[in-house]
Amino acid sequence: MTTTQSGRMEPTPGPTTALDFNHALLQSRDQARAQWAGCLAQFQAQMLAIQEPSLHEVVLAAAPAFALGFSFSAQKLIQEDQQLLRVTLRHRGGAEEFSEALAPVEGSQAWQALTASLLVGLLGIPVTTLVQANEPELQKTALFDNSSSAGAPPATELPQSADDEWSNPLEAQPIALDRGLEPLTQEEVATLHKFLAAMPPEVRKRFTIEFRHHFQVPKEARTIKDRITQQRHKAFIDVFERELAGVTR
Repeated sequence: MTTTQSGRMEPTPGPTTALDFNHALLQSRDQARAQWAGCLAQFQAQMLAIQEPSLHEVVLAAAPAFALGFSFSAQKLIQEDQQLLRVTLRHRGGAEEFSEALAPVEGSQAWQALTASLLVGLLGIPVTTLVQANEPELQKTALFDNSSSAGAPPATELPQSADDEWSNPLEAQPIALDRGLEPLTQEEVATLHKFLAAMPPEVRKRFTIEFRHHFQVPKEARTIKDRITQQRHKAFIDVFERELAGVTR
């Protein structure tokens, strides 16, 4: 009970109701989605198109998105006797989306290609395909035929522009891929999972806390197992292992 200024006894306000809790949860989700949308829009405003994507090319193109807090994972699921490949795109704010398709052989080139394709769709990366001429002779004639009719105007040089593709400094300089952002192979992921599973529970708990803090894994994520997907994650585990060995020796 609580005494008011007039001396009247009134019930003390109780704990937060379920309605208030649900409202706070919805607000948190809305904030996470807003962060997702804002960062994705920022990435898409600067992203470049790629050709016939391999996983390496997609990861290279997605590097700015990773810098903005996005990460991805690829896992095999079994649903109604079907094997599915699910690629999940997450943001450090807590929001995530996934895309899935019938899974090829795990770890195969088809698996890597499908992973790349699903990730392209989630990030909205444009893909361009080189179009080859169906009639090479016609193309050759158009490029190299010097004959002209009597009244045809002489050929002139194309106008030069500051935006000419040959003078664009961004086109002239190759983009270096951060080694840490390159994806792990399925064999590497399996080996790391076995290593972590073999840890004593108290050591694995310490590792989980440090991994979550270092890579800003949202509290809502129940596990970090499916987040071990890139070389930077493997490097973190290697450093942890060396530090652990130094402490225990």
